[in-house]
Amino acid sequence: MKIKYGSIGYVTEPLLKPFGFKGGYVSDVWQVAVTIGNGEQKATGLSIQSVLWSDGQVFATLGQLKGDQLMYDTTRYALAYLQTIKFDHPKQATRQLFDECYTYVRETSGIEVKKTFILNALVAIDMALWLLYAKEQGVSSFTKLTGLKKCHDKVASIPLITYTTTTKEISEMLNNGLFFLKIKIGNNYEWDKQRISEIYKLTKNATCQYTTTQKPILYLDANGRYEDYDKLSSLIDYLDVNGILPDVGLFEEPFSEEKQIDVSSLPCLFACDESAHSIKEVNERFEQGYGAIALKPVAKTLSESLEMLDFAIIKGMKPFIADLTVNPFLLELNRNVACRIDTLDSVSVGLLETNGDMNYTNWEKMISYHPLKKEGFQAAKNGVFMMDDYEKNDGGIFLNSSYYDNIPNEVITNG
Repeated sequence: MKIKYGSIGYVTEPLLKPFGFKGGYVSDVWQVAVTIGNGEQKATGLSIQSVLWSDGQVFATLGQLKGDQLMYDTTRYALAYLQTIKFDHPKQATRQLFDECYTYVRETSGIEVKKTFILNALVAIDMALWLLYAKEQGVSSFTKLTGLKKCHDKVASIPLITYTTTTKEISEMLNNGLFFLKIKIGNNYEWDKQRISEIYKLTKNATCQYTTTQKPILYLDANGRYEDYDKLSSLIDYLDVNGILPDVGLFEEPFSEEKQIDVSSLPCLFACDESAHSIKEVNERFEQGYGAIALKPVAKTLSESLEMLDFAIIKGMKPFIADLTVNPFLLELNRNVACRIDTLDSVSVGLLETNGDMNYTNWEKMISYHPLKKEGFQAAKNGVFMMDDYEKNDGGIFLNSSYYDNIPNEVITNG
């Protein structure tokens, strides 16, 4: 493949209220669109920028606006560099872009960013590469494109409970059939205990047909905010003593990636997320007792996610798909993977975190940007996405969106 044309642009989508996690808050999300062409065909890829998620230190140092600008500038640089290389497959291109961009950010900003920051910056380009590759190969099936075969007719919709989500809102989630609740913790130790207990009480009388316990499942996400093993062990003990632990189906990312701490002795299923950005880190977490992995095609690129998925399967780690507060079109990228991979032992359906509908101010309008429009967009019902006939159009992933196709307005050349 040889890319001869590239353009980029973005729009900012406001959030209903400040989105709190990792000890910080964001108020809006940049929606980035990249169009690339080979001279005969072109394709548009999307991404959302989440500096707070991908590198909390960059967010703390630069703030939201400057952090978003640094990531966007990294995408612009990658788009120019892409036009100087040749490759046979999107995975090869993304690998070359990663190494080049990592050096670029360090040399231009003086900041040693986390690898997830670079991957987040490459998502739109990587998606565009896969869609252009599909056109070159004459492929319009996600299964044929990736080799992943559909294995779930139902996929659970995982909502996100942030620091500011109210108990009333959580009760509404449960009333609407949502049963795998992702809870942001890591605010502070005492707050975490109170928050988890508060939510657990709301779930005690709820039932669910898709879980082994027949009850809703708590999915805790600390985003690397726990200082050491003792503090984590103390929290697990608290959950156990208070009868909450049996309903904790997953504990994600207790420690920052710099801390190589073994969790195999703790009675809980631990998952890695932002600390795993290549096979190397997945293997490190596996050896430290992690039994699950949150895959994020919308945050770490489809290319890298598929590589990590293959490795995780070999190691026996349970994969699931996590969100990044994506728009409806990017939701389809996640959903295409979620219905084609294994699930956790605690549930009988696939798993897909999605929280855009709960956080974007203009979610309903954003659905109208989807190529299948409101009539074809599949929303979750009673807590699950029905995937019976999903393979007919793969959620419109191979279709053009007139709205997003017209966002790119800055032509990028390699000069």
